[in-house]
Amino acid sequence: MELDNILDEELISIEADYKNKEETLKALVELLNNADYINDSLEFLEAVYNREKEGVTGIGNLIAIPHGKSKSVSRPGIAITTLKEKVEWESLDDNGVRIVFLIAVGTNDSKDHLTLLSQIARKLGNDEINSKLLNAQNKKQIIQILTS
Repeated sequence: MELDNILDEELISIEADYKNKEETLKALVELLNNADYINDSLEFLEAVYNREKEGVTGIGNLIAIPHGKSKSVSRPGIAITTLKEKVEWESLDDNGVRIVFLIAVGTNDSKDHLTLLSQIARKLGNDEINSKLLNAQNKKQIIQILTS
């Protein structure tokens, strides 16, 4: 599974005004639900929170990559948001986040999950890409930045 093939404008929000981690996660789960990537928001959100208990998903540089594996996932997807203001989030650098990638995969999609996670992490290891994401003006730009 390639990042290029899974990014969907319906799952992207730009300059969102979420105030905290919980609000951000709920909004991203709703994006997935509204676009038919998941069929049970509460079940998927529970899977995400269960994963959060295992360790931090904030990777530093204002980025978090939360993820959940659940039978409520009808097809793999990645909901993305850039935030107007930094929100508190447990992260490797204790600096909060402004870019969140929520990965949704089914319970039998471990390989897809790891592939997507590594592709995203590889892209986001580049400070220039992170800066471009934070300054993106629309959803098409986000996809273009991540696929170039």
